[in-house]
Amino acid sequence: MRLRVSIGLLCAGLVVFAQGQPVEPRSFPALRFTRPPVIDGVVNPDEWAEAYVVERFWSPSRQQWGAFPTRAYIGYDSEAIYVAFICEDPDPSQIRAQETKRGGYLENDDTVMVLIEPQARGLEPYTFTVNARGVQSDEFPAGTAENIRWRGDWQAAAQIGENGWCAELRIPFRILRYPPKQERFGIILERYIPRLNEIYTFPNMGAYYSTRRQSLWTGLTLPPPRYPVILLPYFTGDSDPNQTRGRGGLDIRYIAGDPLTALFTLKPDFRNIAADVADVDFSYTEKVLAETRPFFQEGSEFMPPRAAFYSLRVQELNTGLKAFGTLGDWRYGATIGEYEFQGRTRQFGVGRVRYQFAERSFLNLIGVRLQGDVREDTLGAIVDTQRITGEGELRLTAAYYQLSGDRDGAYQQYTLLRNARERLPNYLLQYTDIEPNYRPRLGFAPETGYRGLKFSVLWFDRPESERLLYTETRISATRRTRYGGTRLDEGISASHQWLFTSQNRITLSAEYLNRPPNIDRTLGIEYAWNVLDIYRAGSLFVRFGDQNGGRSRYARVVQAYELAPRFRLKLDLESLDIDYPDAPADRARQLILTLNYEIDPERALGGRLILNRLEFGGEAETTRNFYLTYLQRVRRGFDLYLIYGLPNASRTQNRLAVKLITPLEL
Repeated sequence: MRLRVSIGLLCAGLVVFAQGQPVEPRSFPALRFTRPPVIDGVVNPDEWAEAYVVERFWSPSRQQWGAFPTRAYIGYDSEAIYVAFICEDPDPSQIRAQETKRGGYLENDDTVMVLIEPQARGLEPYTFTVNARGVQSDEFPAGTAENIRWRGDWQAAAQIGENGWCAELRIPFRILRYPPKQERFGIILERYIPRLNEIYTFPNMGAYYSTRRQSLWTGLTLPPPRYPVILLPYFTGDSDPNQTRGRGGLDIRYIAGDPLTALFTLKPDFRNIAADVADVDFSYTEKVLAETRPFFQEGSEFMPPRAAFYSLRVQELNTGLKAFGTLGDWRYGATIGEYEFQGRTRQFGVGRVRYQFAERSFLNLIGVRLQGDVREDTLGAIVDTQRITGEGELRLTAAYYQLSGDRDGAYQQYTLLRNARERLPNYLLQYTDIEPNYRPRLGFAPETGYRGLKFSVLWFDRPESERLLYTETRISATRRTRYGGTRLDEGISASHQWLFTSQNRITLSAEYLNRPPNIDRTLGIEYAWNVLDIYRAGSLFVRFGDQNGGRSRYARVVQAYELAPRFRLKLDLESLDIDYPDAPADRARQLILTLNYEIDPERALGGRLILNRLEFGGEAETTRNFYLTYLQRVRRGFDLYLIYGLPNASRTQNRLAVKLITPLEL
């Protein structure tokens, strides 16, 4: 009953947020090539004469046309979309193009970006990024595996010249999922200049940038969507001093256009996937880690939020089936699978349905079922509504989940979020109510049995200064009360950051947290250098004060090096000490040393050393693990992984693993 009342009031009262203001240009025509251009990084005006021309780009941060002239061309033929950029630069020697690996870190490089939203409904876009070296990176709205032929290939090239740099892209329609007879796409074109910390965009979005403020590319005559069935068989071989093992597995993907993508996995090899290594900084609750396993990455945006389904809870997956897609105003996703937990077999099912009931407004229904030696169900609903103006975005979200079965409890959360342009306050106001027994085995609810309020505000600016590029201030306050009426915690935190034109950054932070019986008071300072140079960047962070009833000292040093061309090293060293008056001290030390040698953009050697010693509550744990890898991800042929050792083990393993992946198209 509570769910029905909450959702009903929200839908009735908040549809007003659904309307947004149009951008300029609201739309532009799709022009078709009779002869497509050659993708070689040289923008020949004759080759692009039939394309639509974008004469200039807008700077949302400066609220004026971009200071560095930028021109773009866009057109299509029966097979692909073609885009070209001409990026003038008054000092080409400062153009940054460090990354050489496809799918690598391009955020510190001069880049151009094409965002395509085939639904033309303001949903999540496909993103295709190219740096000034021609290196490619992409993001697909549903998530996908890393194999190039599995996710879909596209072409790009770039060249740096005397007046700047140019880039050309070819994006085949076959890697985009769009409805039959679709006649328009949502389009955004971007240029990023890292030394200015500035983005130029088409269309002119005014003062506030949002991917939902796209322009419509109209009049398309698209080929009928055709997608092959892709089989991804793989074989892994394991050899150690005790035995030799072999294991085969299979992933299958079937796409029926935008309405349906289906995946099946059998015996996926998760042992060869290196997950995040948690830091040693103190936390009162479990830390959230990122999902790195392909089956759970694919279509992840169609799955329920973490509070209902946290995929890392599923560890030893035996088999799984997933389907997701879009049908008009509806989007859906569902996953079923079987996994092993402490020697017992469990089955799970996960589903999410989203209905767009107004512009930028959605109703989500979710469900999670777990059965086997335990049985529980989680049902819930989320209402998400937004309004976008020239000042920013106002977003209101309400979520309610009901857990039943072996455990019975409810979770509800209401969030008001404002994302605004610089010199205006960005804020978040959130109310959370989690009943004591809301502890889903496949969800992430580290603390339960409380009601709480959180408020945070963010203010940032890009001042007109020769020395200062960016400043940012954050303030956050929380108060949470247990169901019995006692205080869980309350606190306030603040930080201020300066980013200088010298590419150094300073951040000051302070935090007060009253969590009975403890009162935490800490101060922190971080200094980061060479923040745009991914092979020389480093940082030092120090925090000290009262924490968890003791005197706390925490330090972290991170430094990257390029020891020789294409041979890179990264050092990550952490130290934590908490001294207590009447109890053994907590001590934690962790060293992570990562090595990488790039043979070429498709092949690399790597290694990681993890050393730590954790002493908490009088008990000690240590990790002494080292492993080596060879990785081959290619456009043609097979992907190959060689691993000596075992990622995520507590000790180095005398083990050699081989994994072969070769996609087959039917």
